[in-house]
Amino acid sequence: MKLHTLLLGALLSVSLNAVADLPLTQADLLGTWRIEKEAANAEGNNARTSNAVWIFKADGTMEGLAEDNDKNARINQMRAVLNYTVDNGKLSKQSGPGRPKMETCVALEKDGSKMVLKCSTVYYFMSKK
Repeated sequence: MKLHTLLLGALLSVSLNAVADLPLTQADLLGTWRIEKEAANAEGNNARTSNAVWIFKADGTMEGLAEDNDKNARINQMRAVLNYTVDNGKLSKQSGPGRPKMETCVALEKDGSKMVLKCSTVYYFMSKK
């Protein structure tokens, strides 16, 4: 019984560590990131592909660029500049241009030029350009 309890505790510990937030620094973010896909869950199931690019600058601004290849779209390119900070290892960014509301995002994975960010309702699967 002790072995069973010990094994169960070890498995829970491993699974909890697998979803732990990883601390971010501004240096981790600086540069250009391509958003490969957006998903409602960390596994990326039923993800939507993305043409968006986020450019993090040292002055505390991030520029978002997105292109739409839909011939019926009103515009084919969108650009937005948002303010951001990194506090206590978490990204805090404006939820939209000109809005005072901030959204907090945490890194679930960081591996060289790949990163998964979890924001309030979306998981962003990103690669650094």
